[in-house]
Amino acid sequence: MTDDELQKQYRKQTEALERKMLASNDSIIQAFREYCDSIGVEVEKGDFNFVQTIGVLANKHNLLLKLAPELEVDKDGLVSCKQLDNLFTKDKFLEGYYLAENYMIMAHPAFRRGMSRHNNWAPCFINKFWVLQESEIELYLALDLERVRINVNDSRYMEFDTWYGALFSDDIESIPDGSTYLRSPIDTPPLITSTLFRNAYALDIYWSTKETIKTFQALEFKQDNITIEKDGEIYHPVRYIHAEYDLKKEYFRHFDGAIHYYRPDDYYLRRDSNFRHNEKGSRLIKAKSEKLFKMNGVVTKEVWSMFSSHFFASNPLVVEYLTGAYPNHVTERLKRLRVRTT
Repeated sequence: MTDDELQKQYRKQTEALERKMLASNDSIIQAFREYCDSIGVEVEKGDFNFVQTIGVLANKHNLLLKLAPELEVDKDGLVSCKQLDNLFTKDKFLEGYYLAENYMIMAHPAFRRGMSRHNNWAPCFINKFWVLQESEIELYLALDLERVRINVNDSRYMEFDTWYGALFSDDIESIPDGSTYLRSPIDTPPLITSTLFRNAYALDIYWSTKETIKTFQALEFKQDNITIEKDGEIYHPVRYIHAEYDLKKEYFRHFDGAIHYYRPDDYYLRRDSNFRHNEKGSRLIKAKSEKLFKMNGVVTKEVWSMFSSHFFASNPLVVEYLTGAYPNHVTERLKRLRVRTT
């Protein structure tokens, strides 16, 4: 059977499962539609679908804000976790979901594997974020505004995958200003890059200091086969981190993460340069940006390094930067590969 035939068979099976699950959850769908009607929110029967890794979903533009108009979205497109905790129920064992009576709020799809709306959460940012309890940190999160899950229960799709991230103990004050550019090994076959490096192409890092604030920026470029459709256009998604370290107080006062969306021409121009590109008089590159989380207050080095490595999910380049070496399983696999090819 060819790959095309296998894909067609898979799509056919997936569509059959979706029809079956929507039919078996018809009473839940009808009850949700009646609830929406009671609060003046119009939801059609065709606005529902089933995703195996998530559940039964209602889909509509800005649906969440129509269901919960009391939610305050700030200028960055984020919602305060304190407000979410006050308005809804959060179960530490059900990561990525806030529970209302008739629906479940979900974290933004960019936190999912491959940044796909149909996948489970990538390891392990959301898992760590959901149990973070730091009284001196104000937390903000991007939500899935277009969709809510309507089978309100504690069911979840389990995937056994581990990403330990990196520990970081270096003195922030001693890190010199300037750029660091890390590439995935160019001597490895595409399949190895895909599996061991999760399609990472490069990690671009930049430190700069102004008075008593030391600023950290990092961009994670994927291989050029990783694209995403947004507003009818094709983009290369690039994860971005920004943090501000107070040299006098010795903690990060601000830490946030976003997705930058590069058009193909800009992606190819930017991925092999560094943060100084736009300062050199070259063609200005500006990507669309969508912020996903932020932390304000007293953010320790440990919290910053842990969430940075988990935000760049399963990318050994961030571990290499933070610790000076790839994770052991990556190093051993590369050694075996290179022995076989010499």
